[in-house]
Amino acid sequence: MIDFGDIHLADLNEERRRLVLVVSTSRFHQLSGRALVAPQAMGPKREVPPPWRIQVDGIEFAFDTMRTVWLDRLLERVDRTPASATRAVRRAVRSITEG
Repeated sequence: MIDFGDIHLADLNEERRRLVLVVSTSRFHQLSGRALVAPQAMGPKREVPPPWRIQVDGIEFAFDTMRTVWLDRLLERVDRTPASATRAVRRAVRSITEG
């Protein structure tokens, strides 16, 4: 079952597959058939202010490019965020959505 805080390898219709951090809940997935994800930041490092980028085990996820993907595009779960990172993700999503 896919859930908040999972890190998956995903097919995002790009040349190569990318890691994504799932920021939606299993209930959302059941109702919509989709997941809200923050993709791994690619390309040159940029200074992006919080809460738009979060590091998890050395991988930077871009909350400024969050999107939904069909669940079948999440190819395999590769990791799960540690508790400290999960709290940071929840704060970031709350900050972004509540202004």
